[in-house]
Amino acid sequence: MSRRPDPPIAVCDPDRLGALEAYGILDTLPERAFDDVVRLAGRLCDTPVALVSLVTATRQWFKARTGFPAPETDLSRSVCAHALAQPDSLLVIPDLTQDPRTAANPLVTASPGIRFYAGAPLRTPGGQVLGTLCVIDYVSRPEGLGAAEADDLRALARQVVSQLELRRAVAEREAALRDARATEERYRRAARATNDAIWDWDLCADHVLWNEALATAYGHAPATVEPTGAWWLAHIHPDDRARIDASIHAVIDGTGTAWSDEYRFLRADGSYAHVFDRGSVIRDEAGRAVRMIGALLDLTERDRAEAARRDSERQLELERGLLEAVFRQAPVGISVAGIGPGAPNLVNARAEEILGHGLGGRGLSRYEAFSALHADGRSYDPHEYPSLRALRDGAVVTGEGMRYRNAATGEVRLLEVSSAPVRGEDGAIQAAVTVFLDVTEQRRAEAQLRRLALVAEQSSDLIAIADAEGRVVYVNPAGRALVGLAGGAAQAARLTDFFTPEDLPFAEGTILPEVRAGGSWSGEFRVRHFATGAAVPVRYNLFSLRGPGGAFEGFAAVSHDISARKAAEAQQEILNRELSHRLKNTLAIVQAIAMQTLRNATDPAEAREALAARLIALGKAHDILMTGEGESADLRAVLAGALSIHDDGRPGRFRLGGPPVPCGARAALSLALMAHELATNAVKYGALRVPDGYVTLGWTVTDPADPVLALRWQEHGGPRVVPPARRGFGSRLIERGLAGSVGGEVATHYPPEGVICTLTAPLAELRTGG
Repeated sequence: MSRRPDPPIAVCDPDRLGALEAYGILDTLPERAFDDVVRLAGRLCDTPVALVSLVTATRQWFKARTGFPAPETDLSRSVCAHALAQPDSLLVIPDLTQDPRTAANPLVTASPGIRFYAGAPLRTPGGQVLGTLCVIDYVSRPEGLGAAEADDLRALARQVVSQLELRRAVAEREAALRDARATEERYRRAARATNDAIWDWDLCADHVLWNEALATAYGHAPATVEPTGAWWLAHIHPDDRARIDASIHAVIDGTGTAWSDEYRFLRADGSYAHVFDRGSVIRDEAGRAVRMIGALLDLTERDRAEAARRDSERQLELERGLLEAVFRQAPVGISVAGIGPGAPNLVNARAEEILGHGLGGRGLSRYEAFSALHADGRSYDPHEYPSLRALRDGAVVTGEGMRYRNAATGEVRLLEVSSAPVRGEDGAIQAAVTVFLDVTEQRRAEAQLRRLALVAEQSSDLIAIADAEGRVVYVNPAGRALVGLAGGAAQAARLTDFFTPEDLPFAEGTILPEVRAGGSWSGEFRVRHFATGAAVPVRYNLFSLRGPGGAFEGFAAVSHDISARKAAEAQQEILNRELSHRLKNTLAIVQAIAMQTLRNATDPAEAREALAARLIALGKAHDILMTGEGESADLRAVLAGALSIHDDGRPGRFRLGGPPVPCGARAALSLALMAHELATNAVKYGALRVPDGYVTLGWTVTDPADPVLALRWQEHGGPRVVPPARRGFGSRLIERGLAGSVGGEVATHYPPEGVICTLTAPLAELRTGG
């Protein structure tokens, strides 16, 4: 027994295994995006099995599979592991039993007995191969995959990697959102727990919201508080009121954003608290103050507040660190470029990976070293970079398309770049924040989707999509042609319109509910031709379309026209019946020949020889029928075939002449037997008994209005003919058999110079292929 080859060294590569672990994909639940890929891969490559196979150090696990029951196998059964050794190309094994790497694989030598394999490597952007998208067949394919199939398999493999990247990016984004929500919750809880009376003043509506500290620190129950600026101003000590009113409105009515002051605030018990109040003004794009948020601090609690402030600063520092960690680990590239000494100049790891470099030096010189192209291929002038426009002009740039040559790899990537200025309290621009989004794979995916759309448009199968209510939203050209729909009429149709009235109850009662419940239905069915109402037989496949949350969104149908196959099956049925009929006729003829031959035989050896000769003649007539159209044969060919067994090699023994005449199957068999019997008698008693004797066999067709065949057998140069004393079976076979099969008349004459046999029969009867 041959020893199975060891798995490639690449299987245990720690960098590869680390990359696989980083995706967090192993042993997760099925996901439709991956399931769709394997279904499409199997369909495009016409294989019963398709897998998204991820190879670990000890096993191969299938994230998605179709046509293969096991969710994983050990490495001894893995074919995909061998694909890791050639990460830049497809691994195609036309016959797994002939390849030394797989010949001893249990999946090849035992159940299920796979024979063909093609796998496209799942190569990450970092160059690690996680596994393969593979297709498998149970029969070998010496030709492997076609060029189009190979390209499709590679494209789908890239889609699998894109889905893995997207899945990881979404997970990272959700983690960042959870952190942000946690931070927001901490701020909200801090506002609820603080002793500061925090207020939020909508200046346009003169509406003020206070936190719970207004009640806990100053005793004002919410029901007694009027939510207006006038209520707050009325609770300021009369000696401080005018000053505070003037100072806060100086900020609100001016251009500033910050306000603070000290005054005495009335508690609910009638006493005044010495407070420090500060607020921040929020302005609209026109600079008008629309909102102000502030906090009222009781200075009698200053020491305690100072301690709380220090705690708050530590918390803020922690959160700043967390935000910096999010900044550096974000799945999109982010850079912060500042102006002047001490200004921030930061770039995260993803941005460095996308660009292939950091920010470089300060000022304009850094942009001169960058290598970017506009979408139309023009090089960026340094002044045109989005971050510099944001710094210089305050421009806000959103999703600007850019082609950037990575300084480290030289690869040109497609980017979407957004940049915005960051302003200080005085409104001056201090920095620009720029976000780089690498959309190279997204664009490739979009191009692939466009190609898939072209596949649907150019498919010869009916492909249709309907919404959740059954309204048809798309039918491809082949589908519209199949059911007789004009382009505009397809959008006005409903899915139920595609079924014939007699099929509609089954469709509405069984097929559509099954698909709505999340399943699918396939089988031979019929669709209705909209123009003629005719039923068109198809191989029907209907499955559900579901959104990211699993909600049912609609139906998708793929149907293959099987009209030709159905017609072929019907024709085959007819041929089978015809064969049965022919066989019965032939057996009846053989039976009759055998019975008559044996009944009249006096010598068993002579009977055997006569029977064999007659069956040979019958067989030759059948040969002539089978080499023609199966329904008829030419008269000359029938007669020549029957007489060939009596040809003793002397030239001119049989002289045939006449026009082409088609013979039906029944007539051909009778004519062949007739010619055989006449030739047998001629060999025994007539012209063929002597070396110089010969036979002429001629025929004509008379009366064009009602054609009749006239055939004449005449022997020449033989012994003097003496009429027989009795008629044997051969004579009766000639006269009765032929007359019964073609409705003609046969006459045999015995002049001394040679036997003459004539046949007249309607040509229409002769042509009948019964």
